[in-house]
Amino acid sequence: VQKVYANDWLLRFNDNWQQTLDRTDGWVLQSQQNQGNFFNKHVKPFVDKKQRLFVIISDALRYENGWELWSEIQRKKRYEATIDYMITNLPSYTQLGMANLLPHEQLSIVSKDSSIMVDGMSSAGVQGRRKILEVNSGVRADAISAESFMAMNASTEGREYVKGYDLIYIYHNHIDLIGDDKTSEGKVFDAVETELEFLDNLLRHIANMNGNNMIITSDHGYIYQNEVLDESDFSDAELEGDIWKENRRFVLGQNLSGNKAVRKLKGDDVGLNSDLDILIPKGINRLRIKGAGSRYVHGGATLQEVVVPLLTISKKRKDTTEEVEIDIIQSSDQITTNVLTVTFIQKELITDKMLPRTIRAYIQAEDGARLSDAFNYTFDIAEGSERERSIKKTFQLSAAASGKYKGQRVKLIIEEPIPNSTRWKVYAEHGYTLKISFINDFD
Repeated sequence: VQKVYANDWLLRFNDNWQQTLDRTDGWVLQSQQNQGNFFNKHVKPFVDKKQRLFVIISDALRYENGWELWSEIQRKKRYEATIDYMITNLPSYTQLGMANLLPHEQLSIVSKDSSIMVDGMSSAGVQGRRKILEVNSGVRADAISAESFMAMNASTEGREYVKGYDLIYIYHNHIDLIGDDKTSEGKVFDAVETELEFLDNLLRHIANMNGNNMIITSDHGYIYQNEVLDESDFSDAELEGDIWKENRRFVLGQNLSGNKAVRKLKGDDVGLNSDLDILIPKGINRLRIKGAGSRYVHGGATLQEVVVPLLTISKKRKDTTEEVEIDIIQSSDQITTNVLTVTFIQKELITDKMLPRTIRAYIQAEDGARLSDAFNYTFDIAEGSERERSIKKTFQLSAAASGKYKGQRVKLIIEEPIPNSTRWKVYAEHGYTLKISFINDFD
């Protein structure tokens, strides 16, 4: 299967695409689907109407991954969702893609560290992107990591937080974190599944903060081949010049040259206000770089690298059914004894449009070890106040919670069954720190 995918589809498909690129000058800057138009075309219409918007940027969420997420959203009927695509700039790497998604007039690379300046401001990290949003967006805007966002209690501090902003960019890096590491690039399939579950959970967290409008997109895609590459997959590009940044799929620098295995572009060709050269290997070939992974790569011009998803999501249609939402009351994020009592809340009453939800919950360590018994329950309450729709569960923690894992962060995992299967998937998760100082004698 892998050889059929790599040789009969991926290679042939991108060889044909390369022929198209060879007949064009520059890059697709004038296309309406150009990622550089993202803010003006897709974000600004929301903020101009004073509609609060959450922009979720998932690093290396390839188009097919976005399609899978959109299909799952359609199946659940919890939200209205549309899917489109954008074409990234070149090279298709993180720093440039992240900058492209911000409000800007001009992008440039001004030093050999290859970081991207947005209208003269550094776009490095969440802090740099926050400043650019504050200066350029024209509205109350913030940038935040997905981990920090998810750590907020949705019903309390989360709702207070979002009141202060009209536009929130949320950044998450899981697929690229796993794929860009030579020691873990073989786990990309698992990383994608984990990321799709996380994004579903993130959408629910936003909705519980009274968020109505969300966009999910990415900085770039990737090529992935699940087997060790052949020698023929590597390019001897005979590189020369002042090399600033070298990658399996691109080279940045000045006075660069190479043989016919690479395509040369100037900064102006890709909309960068910089005097630099860019070399991109043709097709799916990789450059020979010592110590770098080779099965998961990005930065080049293949469709898998440059086409990213654009999901626009809003609260669901009123004429569809959905399952009731389940939340918890989390008075503290610390566990100080070997028992943890959690109050689960059924947010809505059961009606003809609101259906019961079955959950399974337990405490889990960061390494996946289960540290408590499990709570299985179907929430199907059709009358009563929110207090009357609350269910308390006392979890008994294992000895490892006060031993091996003492002082560490753990999660209360809430799962729901996958329809027509015996498997479960994450519905929500809440973080705690284990600070058990004594054992409860009244078990």
